[in-house]
Amino acid sequence: MPMTLAPRDKTAYWYTAALTAFALLFFARSFSNYFVCDDFQFLERVNFSNAGEYLTKSWGYGNEYRPFLPYTYALDAYFSGSNPLGYHITNTLLHTANSLLVAALIVLLGLSRRTAALAGLIYLLNPVAHESVLWISGRPVVLVTFFILASCLLFLRALQTTRSAFWHWIGVYALFILGLCTYELAIVTPLLAALLACVAKQRRQTYQKHLVGLLIIAGVYGLFWNWFFDFRFTRIQIEHSWWQIAWNFGDALAHSFHGSLRLEVAPVYILLLAILWRTRNGRLWMLLAMAWFAIGYLPYFAVKGFADRFVYLSSGATAVVLAASVAEGIRRKSVQYATALLVLGFFGTGMQNRITAWKEAGDIARTIPKEIRRELPVFPADRQVVLLNVPLMHKRSYVYLTSLDRALEREYRAGTQVHFTTVLDSSIDDRAIILEYSDGHVIRRNLADVRKPSN
Repeated sequence: MPMTLAPRDKTAYWYTAALTAFALLFFARSFSNYFVCDDFQFLERVNFSNAGEYLTKSWGYGNEYRPFLPYTYALDAYFSGSNPLGYHITNTLLHTANSLLVAALIVLLGLSRRTAALAGLIYLLNPVAHESVLWISGRPVVLVTFFILASCLLFLRALQTTRSAFWHWIGVYALFILGLCTYELAIVTPLLAALLACVAKQRRQTYQKHLVGLLIIAGVYGLFWNWFFDFRFTRIQIEHSWWQIAWNFGDALAHSFHGSLRLEVAPVYILLLAILWRTRNGRLWMLLAMAWFAIGYLPYFAVKGFADRFVYLSSGATAVVLAASVAEGIRRKSVQYATALLVLGFFGTGMQNRITAWKEAGDIARTIPKEIRRELPVFPADRQVVLLNVPLMHKRSYVYLTSLDRALEREYRAGTQVHFTTVLDSSIDDRAIILEYSDGHVIRRNLADVRKPSN
């Protein structure tokens, strides 16, 4: 099967409309999910009048130069205010656009439209995307992936066109720069574009100079980023163990294949991969997918720990492999359709479970500040406040890993100074106010009771 650039087709418009409608219906339950964790850092703080300030300061906690990102939250705030609806719809539409871009890229690389349609659906439903899509603060990953994939798509379109490709190339560079101004992951764009162009069997001479141009921009960005942060890593924890780096990469790969660590599911994936591996083209697609996955994960290789959002871009490669295994590897149509429905049903159920978990996490995040204010109508400035058992996470969904102070400040009058501790140490005396989150409620505790050893 030759890997050539495929022509455009009017069915793409119908697929776009159908996938968008399906995505909005499928993710509708998540639109009311409340703000959690980092969300409170920008909620009611970012608008069009102050978004430009992030040209000269870090977006978050350090080492985050993302001046374009605040404008997307400002747009949400303009239409949605402090209602999470608009924020979630924006994330969902971006995720849908990324699914469409994955499908479009696959068609350009020579796989059938049926395979591309299945890959887009798999990418849309893959539960590994939960952290990027269902968490409002996951926006940087979803948005930058849009810029990366759109830039790569225009890159291939520019190579395909028989007319002047001037505006295609302008689009490639503009999207790349917007990506760099959104999230650091965008720096892999030239590598992914080169990989896809190579797979599409394009002559290197036709895109070599543009690839060099993109790499120069990436190099300038890297120097600027380091200069901006005084050549220091203030937030990123570097992993120095090669064994742990390899383990994290394996963890990322396993998570992108939803449920692959379960004994009853792993054999299904092994069978699908074996089916694809039988043919020469199948092996080529698997090698392409592995290269795509590694490029997408490249900025996280040396980062300590693992989070599902790290493989949002890379999971496009997983969608390619699974779709090709089903639609290209299985010959009998009836078996194809049954397997496709099985995979989509499994992934869709997993994502719905993630939506429920984030909804529960949001309910917890909404309850805690309200119940603290019920117990403390006026936040005390002269007594210690101890908050115990406040959950950091709930079923792999963030609650108050950060930003509890900001959430409490929103609950009280503007200007209220909120100071508390979550650790019960020897400095806590009898005058301290101790509140504990338990069984969905915040209750007041006595110092003697919480220090009493349990049997």
